[in-house]
Amino acid sequence: MQTTLLVEDAAFFEKAIVKKLHEVGRHQIMVARSYEEAENCLNLPIGEPDLALVDLTLPDAPDGEIVDLCEKWNIPTIVFTSRFDPKTRSKFLEKGVIDYVLKDSPGSLNYVADLIRKLAQNPKIGILILDDSAVERDVISKIVGKHLYKIYQASSTDEALQTLKDYKDIKLVLADYFMPDKDGFAFLKAVRRVHDPEKVGVIGMSSYANPDNRVRFLKYGAADFVDKNCPPEELLLRVSQNLDYIYRIEELNNMAMRDSLTGLYNRRYLLEQATKAIATWPVSEGRAHWLALLDLDSFKAINDSLGHDFGDAVLISFARHMMKLAKEDDIVSRLGGDEFCIVFRDKEEAEVVDGLQNLLDNVLASPVRHDGEEHLMKTSVGVAPLESGRFGDALKTADHRLYAAKRSGRGQLVSSD
Repeated sequence: MQTTLLVEDAAFFEKAIVKKLHEVGRHQIMVARSYEEAENCLNLPIGEPDLALVDLTLPDAPDGEIVDLCEKWNIPTIVFTSRFDPKTRSKFLEKGVIDYVLKDSPGSLNYVADLIRKLAQNPKIGILILDDSAVERDVISKIVGKHLYKIYQASSTDEALQTLKDYKDIKLVLADYFMPDKDGFAFLKAVRRVHDPEKVGVIGMSSYANPDNRVRFLKYGAADFVDKNCPPEELLLRVSQNLDYIYRIEELNNMAMRDSLTGLYNRRYLLEQATKAIATWPVSEGRAHWLALLDLDSFKAINDSLGHDFGDAVLISFARHMMKLAKEDDIVSRLGGDEFCIVFRDKEEAEVVDGLQNLLDNVLASPVRHDGEEHLMKTSVGVAPLESGRFGDALKTADHRLYAAKRSGRGQLVSSD
């Protein structure tokens, strides 16, 4: 479990910070109100904290000695203090603290909470540093690495393009403008032929103040442009803001492709995105891809007699059964109403049929309970092979077999004519 060391001698700020830490999911908090208490906390046999949030001015350590203690224990540290002194601030940033935040407004606490939330996610995010100078790469990597991102390096355009191809977790590239052979413009053009700005962001960098280069870089598809000599905090803020943009677009796209009730993919995703992917799927000998259409029996009667809230509970419960059946590479979607679809990737027919039959049995044996009411579910299933990626043909065949299942008494599975 993530553990936070909070060192704060003001009771008001302590309560406010603890509340924010809980909001961002950090529930195990070691609270100390002095240097001595912090030292005692670190010596407890309950595991070392993975993050420290500290004030600089403590009753028994008025000059920021608490940062040295955290450094001694190798704990990533955020300074949250009322002490505004440029020299002090520079001193502790040079020591390697993650950030130096002033307690000068309610927004500062929100900033700290957002930073802590991001620090938990950042190790999964790849950032590529492209620069022909090894020294420059290392300096920039050290700055960006303070926020715990996964750092990759490349010394040339070709190496950077190959790294992007090899590592799909890279969301942002910091690219030097001046490089021998292929410069930053060449890299940017090549990236934009393969990656949309909403998928991989590029921040241009240069040590030379040339407005024309900055404008050209932005016109070619860069998300931002920074001076290499900018303060480290500015670089980190620009990185964070550009990643926020990418993830907001991803979130919006995900919302557009997901069913809001069940969380499954929706019809739009299935017909627009999944079909393209399915057409590229290889198939093993003796196996095939399969499409199953599922329709809840008598769902309209459930809605009419028990209400839409109960109907929603039925749909959510059924979606969970489907997700338990599906494997990682399979696609589960809600087409609308009480109609669902599963696309099985590279399976033997017996495996698909047995899995779906188990689904029918499990659904029938799992009544839905909602507001004191209980109702048994039944579903009918039609199955068809996806031959040569012909999604439309498989959909028609599965639909035909679905209604054959309903005509045969409901709660049935039909996989052949």
